[in-house]
Amino acid sequence: MQKKSEAGQKAFEYHKSGFHCAEAVLKAIVEIYGNGSSRDIPKIATGFGGGIGRTKQEICGAITGGVMAIGFLSGRSEPGADWADASEMAAKLKRRFVHEHGTTNCGALLATFGPQENMMRCKQLSGEVAGMLADILDKKGNG
Repeated sequence: MQKKSEAGQKAFEYHKSGFHCAEAVLKAIVEIYGNGSSRDIPKIATGFGGGIGRTKQEICGAITGGVMAIGFLSGRSEPGADWADASEMAAKLKRRFVHEHGTTNCGALLATFGPQENMMRCKQLSGEVAGMLADILDKKGNG
């Protein structure tokens, strides 16, 4: 439970400090589970914020940040290597998110949130997704 709480808080704080949803989740998870971080880690996620390129038409950035973190931690680096663990964790994260929110679509989520002051609901959602992923990673034995 400790890492779940820490991941959620870190992602929330990173979003609050100016990173967007995808950057915040990726940065928080990689720092906790990837033995530190690099200043370049958030760059990988930058284009995914706001439903890909701020379009609000595609998948929620918090989810894409989580999936990128899974790839960083458990992805493959050779064409023939197994990617079953990474795909299983990504599918599990998506299922949990859809169970909680009904959709992964950024625009649909924003519509259910209604007016937000300073994107607070999105900041909270980034923390929630990081916590979900921390739970998945811990149960998988990555903690």
